[in-house]
Amino acid sequence: MEPERVSLRVESNGMPQIHLETSPNLEESISIPDILADLVVCLSGFDVIDPAAVKAYHSLRTIWAMGVGAPEGFVQCQIAILTGRSDEVQCQIADAMMQVLTAAFRQSLEDHKTSITVEIREMRRETFRKVAAHPL
Repeated sequence: MEPERVSLRVESNGMPQIHLETSPNLEESISIPDILADLVVCLSGFDVIDPAAVKAYHSLRTIWAMGVGAPEGFVQCQIAILTGRSDEVQCQIADAMMQVLTAAFRQSLEDHKTSITVEIREMRRETFRKVAAHPL
């Protein structure tokens, strides 16, 4: 059987990225695949986002340190989007993603085992590059 042929094209549409980082001491860690899926659905729901371009991934941080008095664990979510969205839209995205995360990590929050942070980062359109494979 001959392998499927593909063409490579440079694309100008954005590639929103969701990078979820957590400490391993959170009981919700077993649900990370579902949490990532919920974050993708949430981000994809915004008109300014191409759902087919969204990428989400997780990094488990096994070595970390927290300041005195801080919860023993953490959840950090970075959302990288192309420049051009208003501050209002970025705040709406951050608030929606925070709602997903606070629901997902509710038990660890209630047990004072974690804090959650969400950060929106802009990727410069002028320097962003993406190549994607498409079936011929």
